[in-house]
Amino acid sequence: MSKLHSTFAGLLIATSALAFTSPAKAVVFNLNVDHCTGGCATGSPPFATVTVLQNGANLDFTVQLLDSLTFQNSTAFDAFAFSFSDKVATVTNIVDNGAGTFTSSPVSTGQDGFGTFKQGIVTDATGGTTLSFTVLAETIGNLALSVNPPGDTQALFAADVSGSATGNTGNIGGGTMVAPIPEPSTWAMLIIGFFGVGFMAYRRKGQVTLRLV
Repeated sequence: MSKLHSTFAGLLIATSALAFTSPAKAVVFNLNVDHCTGGCATGSPPFATVTVLQNGANLDFTVQLLDSLTFQNSTAFDAFAFSFSDKVATVTNIVDNGAGTFTSSPVSTGQDGFGTFKQGIVTDATGGTTLSFTVLAETIGNLALSVNPPGDTQALFAADVSGSATGNTGNIGGGTMVAPIPEPSTWAMLIIGFFGVGFMAYRRKGQVTLRLV
């Protein structure tokens, strides 16, 4: 193998290694189902996004309400509800921009239209469009769907919200995963890797093999 050949082979191996050792990326879910009486939202889905990042042994959640929705005072349902398949998890570092106080609720709750979730976050006043918190010692793979009574829609997440445009309140939910978009650095590594493969194939095609007859 020529020196140039070896260089591109090494570059390709290094590129592959970088791709597999890059930091974990956040997973984004859309909440697409509106179950408010009369409709909470006036626009088209998604009505909220839930970003989940595997941060070492823990999960970082960020909930963003869209379309002028705000979290509803938790008199009947949790402001945000979710489940894990293995246990009721410990929640810390709750941060929000609402008027009330958001706290962890480690008990099952039925979210109208979406069934029952194992735990959630509650608030004592209506308001706020963003919510973030950390779940200790959990993985994205352990996220579980709600238990689905007849007539309800199974979902990974549900939020009890108020629609400022209509005055209606109720639950939005779902959990459709958004396809990740590669970062510029990832595109660069892929391009270099493909170039290396193409160059090696070209060099091999151009080589002449001598045979003794």
